[in-house]
Amino acid sequence: MTDIHDLPVSRWGHMSAEGTVVEVRVVCAHHFGLGVQLTTNGAYGHIDVPRVSDGRVTTEDLIDHIGQIRRALVLMVDPGRQPKLTIRRSDVPETS
Repeated sequence: MTDIHDLPVSRWGHMSAEGTVVEVRVVCAHHFGLGVQLTTNGAYGHIDVPRVSDGRVTTEDLIDHIGQIRRALVLMVDPGRQPKLTIRRSDVPETS
């Protein structure tokens, strides 16, 4: 698996539009959040620590997410930066 940290911005892939619910795989964890990859097209994004859970989150909690496939809401897509997403239950709309 390629690590996003080794890729130029041009190879991060296309993220869905802001406000879209997507399926992501958690690929890495850092003290500042989670790295994710869209399951549909391989695009990369980032989830800040406050957007991981409605409760308190530790570094160990972040590590436990690696490999999980989760529903996420796209919060921000800014060219030249990693897209920001959330997997916090209170942020991601329920499926209909």
